[in-house]
Amino acid sequence: MTVLDVRLLFDGYFTLDKSFLIFGKYQGVKYKAALKPLLVRTEKETIIVDTGIATLPPKYNKFHEVIRGSNEELRHSMNNAGVRLEDVTLVVNTHLHFDHCGNNRFFPRAKFMVQTDEVRYAYFPDRFMQVSYLRDFFDHEGDYLPLKGRYQIEDGVDLLPTPGHTIGHQSVVVRWKGRNIVYAGDAAPLAENVEKRNIPGMIFNSAKGLESIDLLRRIENPVYLYSHDNAQLSLTF
Repeated sequence: MTVLDVRLLFDGYFTLDKSFLIFGKYQGVKYKAALKPLLVRTEKETIIVDTGIATLPPKYNKFHEVIRGSNEELRHSMNNAGVRLEDVTLVVNTHLHFDHCGNNRFFPRAKFMVQTDEVRYAYFPDRFMQVSYLRDFFDHEGDYLPLKGRYQIEDGVDLLPTPGHTIGHQSVVVRWKGRNIVYAGDAAPLAENVEKRNIPGMIFNSAKGLESIDLLRRIENPVYLYSHDNAQLSLTF
């Protein structure tokens, strides 16, 4: 077993219409969504899964508010975990929507692990998805490693393609203390997605989205981490 430590980090909140998270429900309900990157330390790597959100362009302020004090920034959370920005060797982005890669620029020494289909699509998204990709958040000098399908970072840390929400979405499974910690990303941003098989409202391919939820549901001994579920902020492993 190479995994040494697993813990949730925090990067504040942002607001959005809750219907983006659950298909066909909660239209007009303003939701304050937590941003919860994951820290995984192994014998060889220090890994951050998703990096939260940066300052949004002014035109986004009508629809989204970033709510975050100075002690709620990702860097502060990492410092509390005893990790410096320069210690991070790998950044895994579940996908490249603006609330999952906003702080990628903080990690110039890291290699970035994103599905190739996601990287290509992020540069040239369909019109209906353009608002979700902010090129300034992911287009930097970082070293992106081309991934196509499942990938094992180390024994006990696996990347699992879960397309649907986006064309190249991936989730992360970490074996820890006899359980499988499943960082679902936006394949399942809330518990309701997995528990009731409800796909996200922001969806690239609805059929693939349901297949991905069912794939996550088949994982044995899971501890699901939902990307925007506020009930898990104090979760420890």
